[in-house]
Amino acid sequence: MVILVTGGSGYIGSLLIRKLPLEKEFEGSVIRIFDNMAGDKYFSLFDLPEHVKYEFVLGDLTKPEDLKRALVDVDLVFDLAGITSVPLSFKMSEETKRINVEGARDLLETAISSGVEKIIYSSSAAVYGDVNGFVDESHPCKPSSPYAESKLLAEQLYLEAHRERGLNVAILRLGTVYGFAPGIRFDTVVNRFAFLAAINSPLTVWRGAESSMRPYLYVGDAVKAFILVARRGDTSGSIFNVVTENATLGEVLSAVKEVVPNCSIQYVEPPYRQQVSYGLNYSKIKSLGYEPQGSLTQGVKEVVQKFRAFLSKK
Repeated sequence: MVILVTGGSGYIGSLLIRKLPLEKEFEGSVIRIFDNMAGDKYFSLFDLPEHVKYEFVLGDLTKPEDLKRALVDVDLVFDLAGITSVPLSFKMSEETKRINVEGARDLLETAISSGVEKIIYSSSAAVYGDVNGFVDESHPCKPSSPYAESKLLAEQLYLEAHRERGLNVAILRLGTVYGFAPGIRFDTVVNRFAFLAAINSPLTVWRGAESSMRPYLYVGDAVKAFILVARRGDTSGSIFNVVTENATLGEVLSAVKEVVPNCSIQYVEPPYRQQVSYGLNYSKIKSLGYEPQGSLTQGVKEVVQKFRAFLSKK
């Protein structure tokens, strides 16, 4: 079997490419990584297991000739590529749409013509927009950023390819990812707070935001969800919410303080009054056998340990 991981140097991809060969179903498979390395995360590819057959295709989602090279003999695709930053998407809205939407369209067309059997698409809980309470996969989507809009449009392309052309696709709407992976990001709250606490810098928190809830996803659980859906034969055309825990910001702060007890918190007035508070209902993927194993404390501990040289020795 040949497995393609687009965005394989990224946060989730860098862990997925290491975990896939450990699964019995994928043992002996070729793991092909497709990435344009725009994020300069070359370090994500350091020290891959030597007993695994890895291949790397340097290319861009929006270049059909690159996709054709990447998809030769591929059976299974994990599509994790694209622009993933909400703030960046406001600055680069057209580019975000070009890469995330047109790139998805090009990938799907090339995958179908290349005989790919299954694609699993990495989407985001951001597609729901500014909602409150718990939402399941049937909840109306009202994206509030160019990034979220692009993910929802790409989802629609995937579902259309399933309905009209019979392609086996599954979509995972992920919560905010945290915890250590070789391609870790620090632009999300848990990892950012863990880093700041480790270097003895105060955590800046909006006053009154501690009760606001968000869906958080341990990176190891994200990888498990992708592998679970890849193994299953009954997920075609389905969307799944994926989360480790729905937690308040106060619970995130408690996890950080549990790992770094002397960390300081600095409260500031919020720039606006309305604060979204929501969680994901993930009973659908749990019915497939998904059981999250991570925790906020575990994720914070993993990140803080990477900066242990800065921790107080007193």
